[in-house]
Amino acid sequence: MESIQIQHVLHYMKEMERLGWKRNGVNIVALALRKFFEFYNMRGFQCLNEYLVPLPRKVMNIPRVANEKDFKKLLKAIPRDSNPNNIRNLALVTLIWDSWARSGEIISLDEEELKFKPDGSGSALIKTEKSRGRRPLREIFWTASTGRHLKKWIKKKHEIQRLMKFDDSQAVFTSIRKCGMFDNRGKRMTGRGVCEVFRMISNRADLPTIFNAHSARHYGGREILKQGGSLADVTNILGHSTMDSSMIYTMMWGDDLRQRYDLFQQRKSAKTKHLTGPEMMNAFIDFMQKSGGGGVYPTALPRTGMRKTEIMTHGGGKYSKY
Repeated sequence: MESIQIQHVLHYMKEMERLGWKRNGVNIVALALRKFFEFYNMRGFQCLNEYLVPLPRKVMNIPRVANEKDFKKLLKAIPRDSNPNNIRNLALVTLIWDSWARSGEIISLDEEELKFKPDGSGSALIKTEKSRGRRPLREIFWTASTGRHLKKWIKKKHEIQRLMKFDDSQAVFTSIRKCGMFDNRGKRMTGRGVCEVFRMISNRADLPTIFNAHSARHYGGREILKQGGSLADVTNILGHSTMDSSMIYTMMWGDDLRQRYDLFQQRKSAKTKHLTGPEMMNAFIDFMQKSGGGGVYPTALPRTGMRKTEIMTHGGGKYSKY
């Protein structure tokens, strides 16, 4: 480790680019290398100065947003049979789509945390990720159809548990089969396992990009705003620690942005009648008289350019005419 030189690191990063790594991916690796060398330098090892590791400038990309069309294709790609993997994957995909939760939050669920209503819909109180202590808990919800998939998976899981021992028996989403030489059946699913499930199903559905939980969250955030929700609604429903984290969901492009632009252009081009001073005063008096007042009218109004009308005096209910 102490023999690693800066030219070795530069060669490694160059090879990553040659193999097709995006600049943002190389940036993450460079940050990890900096932390690695910093850790051992602080413990007295004579390692490479961490600040010599270059950080490629990150590229701003438009967030990947899921859509209902791809979600329906994803569901069709999951076979409806008695295979426990397919039953689990169907429950996993629909729950992520309904709740707009992070994959790490979904796999942290235990069976006792699921609260079902008679029709199958329900909710669960979960520990949020990235809360920084400001929002340690939040509630997620799902529809009746997703609830039926969840109940079917839990029933199948209990059947399998009678045949073999599960390491994490209370976890909602677990692995099932053996992995290589390690018998890890019945362990709680990992984030990498969820990503692999989405990758496999997305390829089977022939989607243009990999469907994942993060793209579903972006879909949810944008839908909240399109349906008239506020930034506070996005923060609460998606479990962000601050509204600053929700700001990315206000970013629009493509057809959504065009629709908003056309709406404001229509409002801008709409012809409005401009009233003169006396016309505005007469309109105001008409409005107040029709709405029942709302206070005491002044007894002395300018007579120039005004029509005769009745107004209330300060004297207590008598009306006079100009």
